[in-house]
Amino acid sequence: SLLPPRQEHQAPLLSRRAPAIRPLAPLRGGAPASSSPLPIADPDAPSSSIDADATVTLKLFITYGLENGEVVATGPTAAFGSDDLSRAVRLKLVDKKSNIWSAEVKVSLAEGSVDYHYVVKSHDTRYESRICPRSVSLAGLAPDSVIDVHDGFRSAKYYVLATSCFSKAIFGKGNGEGSAQTENRVVETQDLRWPELEEGQTAVRLHVFAPRVSAGHSVWIRGNSEGLGRWAKDKMCPMVHIGGRIYVGQVVVSKGDKNVEFKLAVVDSEGAIVCEEKDVHKLPVEASGQNPYTTHDVSFVYPNPTYKTAGVSIPVSGIRTETSTGMGEFLDLKKVAEWCAKTGLQIVQILPINDSGEDPSPYSASSSFALHPCYVTPRAVADYYSSKMGLDMSGITGWASSLVEKLNHNHKIDYARVLGEKQKIMDAVYDLVGRDQILEDEGFQEWLRASEGWVKVYAAFKVQLVKEKQFNNKWFDTSCWSKKVSETEALTNAHSENYDQVIRVYFTQYHLHLQLLEASRYAESLGVAIKGDIPIGVTRCSSDVWAEPNLFKLNMNCGAPGDPEQNWGFPPYNWPEMHRDGCSWWKRRLRHMDQYFHAYRIDHVLGFFRMWEIPQRGGGGQYFPSGGLREAGLKNLRAIQTASSMLICGEDLGNVPDEVPPVLLELGICGLRIQRWCDGQTWKYPYLAVGASSCHDCSPCRLWWNEEWGGAEGWYNYFIGKGQCPGGPPDWISQKIIKMHCEGTSLLTVNPIQDYIDMWQKLRSSDPKQDMINRPGTTDGCWVYRCHLNMEALLKEDNFNGFIKKMMQETKRGVVY
Repeated sequence: SLLPPRQEHQAPLLSRRAPAIRPLAPLRGGAPASSSPLPIADPDAPSSSIDADATVTLKLFITYGLENGEVVATGPTAAFGSDDLSRAVRLKLVDKKSNIWSAEVKVSLAEGSVDYHYVVKSHDTRYESRICPRSVSLAGLAPDSVIDVHDGFRSAKYYVLATSCFSKAIFGKGNGEGSAQTENRVVETQDLRWPELEEGQTAVRLHVFAPRVSAGHSVWIRGNSEGLGRWAKDKMCPMVHIGGRIYVGQVVVSKGDKNVEFKLAVVDSEGAIVCEEKDVHKLPVEASGQNPYTTHDVSFVYPNPTYKTAGVSIPVSGIRTETSTGMGEFLDLKKVAEWCAKTGLQIVQILPINDSGEDPSPYSASSSFALHPCYVTPRAVADYYSSKMGLDMSGITGWASSLVEKLNHNHKIDYARVLGEKQKIMDAVYDLVGRDQILEDEGFQEWLRASEGWVKVYAAFKVQLVKEKQFNNKWFDTSCWSKKVSETEALTNAHSENYDQVIRVYFTQYHLHLQLLEASRYAESLGVAIKGDIPIGVTRCSSDVWAEPNLFKLNMNCGAPGDPEQNWGFPPYNWPEMHRDGCSWWKRRLRHMDQYFHAYRIDHVLGFFRMWEIPQRGGGGQYFPSGGLREAGLKNLRAIQTASSMLICGEDLGNVPDEVPPVLLELGICGLRIQRWCDGQTWKYPYLAVGASSCHDCSPCRLWWNEEWGGAEGWYNYFIGKGQCPGGPPDWISQKIIKMHCEGTSLLTVNPIQDYIDMWQKLRSSDPKQDMINRPGTTDGCWVYRCHLNMEALLKEDNFNGFIKKMMQETKRGVVY
C-alpha cells in the first residue's frame, strides 16, 4: 500500500450506491397530463422474489443485407454465449426480400435486463459500435412473456457522435448540474418496467439514438395516439436516457391502432422546441405479431443531417500566456479553450504530455502514465497550500513571478533551463509545506490510492534512474539495470533511503494531475474537447519496459523502411503476450487518459497492423506480421477500444496497406488527411477523417509555400487556376486553405494555430521558420516552438476572431441542429 491503512472514520473514495435519479423538468406550463412516461422502478423499494427458473423469450429481428455469411448476437450472459463468438446466438434469414434475420433467445427473468450486440460473420467480421451497448429491460414481465425486439445495426461510423468528445464536451459541456436539471432523466435499463396490459393492448418501447443534444436540452416524442398527446406540442411524452445517447420512450396502444406514428423533438431549458424531425416515423403495430411487448430501434433524423466540427492543434509547450514560465503549461489550456469558444472552434489537439525526462521530444515517453513535470505551474501549487492549509506562500509566489519575468520573453523554449528552474521551485514548495502535511492532505491521499497501479513503480523507476546514471554506462536500457521491478517495495517504502525522493515524485505528479484536470474540465464547460496523443511506442528507458518487459520485443527496434532505413530505437510491442490478459496494459493506460481527454490520436496507427522491426544488434528490418494484417489490426484495435469512451483518431500516413482503411471505418476510427500529402480534394474526404492543413511533422502552410515552391505552385494552379502564383503567400491564400478544410466533408478539421494566425497579415510571425515544430530526421531546432502571440492578446483580436467565427457558421462547422 502507498499509505498507512485508512482509519474507520475516513469516507470511501467511491460510493457503490448509484446517484439519485434526477427529476424530469416539465415543459413550460406544466407536465403534459395525458402523456404516458415510462414506469420507473423505485430504487428503494424491496425487490420482489423471482423464480430462478423463470424465463422470457426475446424474439430478435434485424435487417442486414448480406450475400454470404451470417448474423449472430453475443453478450455477457450464457444465453448469448458469454461473449464467445463460437457460442453466440445464430440468426436465420427469414425474409430474403427484406433482408430480415431473426432468432429466439430464452433469458432468465432474474437478470433484470439483458445486454448483447450483433456481429456479422462473412469474409470479414463486422462489429457494432462499442459506445452504445444494447440492453433490453425485463422488469415487470411475467414468466414466459415474449418481447419482439426490432433492431438496426449500430454502425460505428454513425455512433462516433456518442463518444465523450461530443457527449461530454462539445454537446454536453461537462454535463454540469445546472444543465442536468432540464435534461432527460438518467436511469439504468433494469429500472425500466413494462406496464401491466389489458386485453388487446400492446406496449411499444422506442430506443432512440439522438447524439446531438446540447447541454440543458432534452428529447421528447409526440404522435398519433392518446399516450403521445395526439400530436399536440403541449402534450408531448418525455423520454429517459439510458446512456450512450440512447433515449427510451414508451406508449401503450389499443387493438384498433394499426400504426404508431410519431415525431421526435429536442426541447431547450425554457421549454421551447429547438429541433424537430420533418417527417413522421411509422411503426405497424400489427406487423409485430401477437406479442404484446415490442421494442424498436429508431434514429433521430436531424434537419441538418451531417454534423461536422473544427479545432486547433498546438503543443502544450507551444502555448504562450502572460503567466507562462518559459513554455506552455497545463493551465494555459484554459486560455486556448476560451479562444476556441470565441471563434467557434470545438477541439484543442495537443502532442503527448507524458514524462520524457530530459528529452524534449514528446514522443520519447519514459512513462505511459506519468505527466511531464515541465507542464506544472508552480504559482498554482503555492496557491493550493496557501488556500487549503493557510500557509504563507508569498516567498514562493514571488519566486514564481520572477521566473515568469525571466523566462517568458524567450522566443524559443529553453527546455533544460525551464525544467531545472521548475524542479528547484517545486522542491522549495515541498520543503516549505513539509512531507508530513503533504501526506496528510486528504486530496493527496485519495489521488494516491487511485493511482496505486502505476505511480509506485514510476517513483521507484525515477529514483533508481538517478542511481543508474552514476555508475551504469547502459542506464538508458532498463534491462541492464542493477535493480528489478520486483524490488519496488524496498525502493519506495517508508524505511527506504529513497522515501523522501519518492514522496517528491508523488507530490509533483499529484499537482500535474490537478492542473490538467482543471484545464480539461474548464474546456469541456465551454463546449471544447481536449484531444490527446499516444506515441506508438515507449523508450527502453521507461517505467513501462522496466515493469513489464514481457510486453515488448527487447531484441528488436521499431522503424520504417527506406534508404536510409529509419531506426526509431524503441522496442516493438509483443502483441501475443499483451493479449494473454486482454491487453490490460493498454486498457489501464487509456482509462488513465480518460480522466483528462475526450479524444486521442494514435501515432502511427499502422503499427497496430504491422511494424517494421529491426534487430537491435544490427541487420535489415522486415514487416511483422507479413500477412493477416486485417485480423491483426482488428484484434489489436478492438482490444483497446473498449477501455474508454473517447473518440479515436489514427495517424495513417505513409505506405498504407489496403487492409487499414476498411478496419478504421468499421471501428469508427478517424483517419488523417494532410492536404499536400493526398489529392487535396477536401470535398471528397471520407466522413470519418481529420482534415488538416498541416501538422507538427511538416512545415506550416506559409513556410511550405516558401520552401517548396513547386508544390505551392501546383496547389495554386489546381485550386485557384487564375493568374500567376503569388509569393508570400498573401493572407487570402491562407484563408482559402482553411476555408477549404471547413467546407470539406470530413467530420473533423483540426488545423495548426500557425495556419489560423497566418490568415491575418498583421498577426503573422516575422519569420515563418520560427513556426516549425519538428523536422523528422533531425534534432536541430526541434520541439522548441512557442507561439509568438500570447493568448490574452489573441483573445482581444475581435476582427480576426469574428472572421473565424463567421467562417465556422458559413460552413456549418459546429452547428448542432
